[in-house]
Amino acid sequence: MKEQQRSGFTLTELIFIVVIIGILAGVAGSSFKENYLMNDAQFIAAKIRQAQYKGIGYEHNGFGTENAAPDYANGCIELTKAALQSYASDGEIAYLLHIDDPDAGTLCFDAKGRPHEGDFTSATLLSAKKMISLTYNGETKSISILPQSGFAIMPCN
Repeated sequence: MKEQQRSGFTLTELIFIVVIIGILAGVAGSSFKENYLMNDAQFIAAKIRQAQYKGIGYEHNGFGTENAAPDYANGCIELTKAALQSYASDGEIAYLLHIDDPDAGTLCFDAKGRPHEGDFTSATLLSAKKMISLTYNGETKSISILPQSGFAIMPCN
């Protein structure tokens, strides 16, 4: 009699292969850690750009006077962890910041998109680059706010 040739895998062999693939996937998946510091820096830079966008074209009452109060809804951003935390419309946290509190004060943008430190007087117009340092688990990332243009950039570091 002729012997029949095997043309497939047994159930035991398939289960063994699936278990090996599962173990490899578990080990590989746990080795990819999320970069919270970079994500938080990108989120804060986007919030700064959003504040600048809101400030452009907005007529700030009392610009150039000593009693000009910052308008946090239109062109100002408080650079603290509590103020930067993003909340959804139902009050739940939409984006959780992982960084230590940067506490970099208040940054405002006038109608031309120029950055001011705190309020809208001509004396507060940024004349030098403003650095915001973010730290998480001993690592540091910085965001630079350029004077005159107000661009928020993250140098490679």
